[in-house]
Amino acid sequence: MVSHTEQQRTAAEYKFGDSTTAAARLMTVAQVFAPSSRAFLQRYAVPAASLAVDLGCGPGHSTRLLHDVVQPKRTLGLDRSASFLAAASVGAPPGVSFRPHDVTVTPLPGERPDILYARLLLTHLKDPVRMVREWTAELAPGGRLLLDEVESVETSDEVGKNYQKVVESMLLANGQRLDVGRLLTTAADAAGPTDVRQQLVTVQPSSQQVGLMFSLNLRVWRPDPFLVSSFDPRWLDRLQAELDRAAAGLRSLVVTWTMRQLVLTR
Repeated sequence: MVSHTEQQRTAAEYKFGDSTTAAARLMTVAQVFAPSSRAFLQRYAVPAASLAVDLGCGPGHSTRLLHDVVQPKRTLGLDRSASFLAAASVGAPPGVSFRPHDVTVTPLPGERPDILYARLLLTHLKDPVRMVREWTAELAPGGRLLLDEVESVETSDEVGKNYQKVVESMLLANGQRLDVGRLLTTAADAAGPTDVRQQLVTVQPSSQQVGLMFSLNLRVWRPDPFLVSSFDPRWLDRLQAELDRAAAGLRSLVVTWTMRQLVLTR
């Protein structure tokens, strides 16, 4: 049994927010990462699954993708944000449902799933290795945990580098890391599954998509006490202006994500 203290150590404050601005960013994120995630799910999902669970589902974009590709009997999205869950539930297709739950707390609700899926989630947790171990233990026999996480984010653009400086500093101060994909091999060893498969894929959005994601994030973060105390507000204003220009298609902003996609079979 996991103690309340241990749960607090694993959970972390979600710095990216659940406001309407944050939801708008997640819409772009869904568009950017859908092709690579779809190919991943098509290749590795358990066939004829009874239950697939989307961990940290947010407003439900990844949940709908999971259901559309895998076509299980039921798909369940779990998240602790009431506003995201309300948005996710609107127009949910048959077989798809959503439930409030902190995914760092096990056992997960309901029956043991055939598929657990997490995309861009482990970055926001303080002990991702431990959570991979616990989630793997939640699977039905023969079930699979599919992880779709950031290995690296690379850019030669000074604006992109400055943005990375902000996000990496803020995550580090909160006990998190952006390049959490680098930990997944260790996490797989700790989980002790019967089979492990992994691959690296690259994602390069358009400059406008990058600018929009980064611009919306920075707007959400500006009131954060860490940013207020750590960065010159005029420097942040200039960064915001350049990100807004990229979002409007007025400047180039080339950024490449490398994603580590890991499959753990129980």
